[in-house]
Amino acid sequence: MSRRALVLAVLTGAALLMTAPVSGAAQAAGISSADAIAAHRAAAGFQDVLVRFFAQAPGAQGPVSVQIAPDAYPVYELSPDFVAGKPGAAPGDFAYFAIPARASDGRTATLWSVRGADGTWQVGNIASGDVEGEYARKLPAGAQLLHEPQVDAWYAVDGSRVTSLADGKAVAGYQRIVEARYADKLPGSAYARDGEAGGYDATSQVMPRGDGGPAPSGHDTGWVPLLILVGVLAVSGVGYVFHLRRHAA
Repeated sequence: MSRRALVLAVLTGAALLMTAPVSGAAQAAGISSADAIAAHRAAAGFQDVLVRFFAQAPGAQGPVSVQIAPDAYPVYELSPDFVAGKPGAAPGDFAYFAIPARASDGRTATLWSVRGADGTWQVGNIASGDVEGEYARKLPAGAQLLHEPQVDAWYAVDGSRVTSLADGKAVAGYQRIVEARYADKLPGSAYARDGEAGGYDATSQVMPRGDGGPAPSGHDTGWVPLLILVGVLAVSGVGYVFHLRRHAA
């Protein structure tokens, strides 16, 4: 598996009607339907960027047209406060809206629309595949989509219940699980002071240094260091990061 990143200049987009509803769980966390509309509007003019994205992907076989879906799925990332066992902390913090797109040859991609430091919404990343959409469509009504990026695991959070979307099983004691994995790597830890970063090895329970190694998963999403989980996607500059998620053979 490998990851390739490209940085392109900002392109502005025209508005497009957004029809996907925002769940009650998302609204309770301060994410509204108005936010979903604004997030989708930021992504609406990215057809040309997506055409280039597909053209530069391995196996590309000619020009394509691209359709951006009307959906915007709120995605949450594992919360450091939850890992640390802070009373009342939710398992995930809102990270981005995932907006699927499809090329005329059948390939898919996902735009990540994020809220910048100035409060405006913008596209911070384009990833190959419709991973977020596939999992979001499996969610029970009102549940949140939670991603644990270090091991590339996806969960449904419904009240106090955390359920794996890979096998449908409830994850008992999820806070204890992630505390054991990451509590010694939170801000202020020796791990943080040493400047460590890299992919989390779920087998050895070790965080290797940031040497560019892939996450141990069925497709490559890259690794988001726990130290910058919160706000990591709040892009306020002029660059957009592209990456390819490749499924293992």
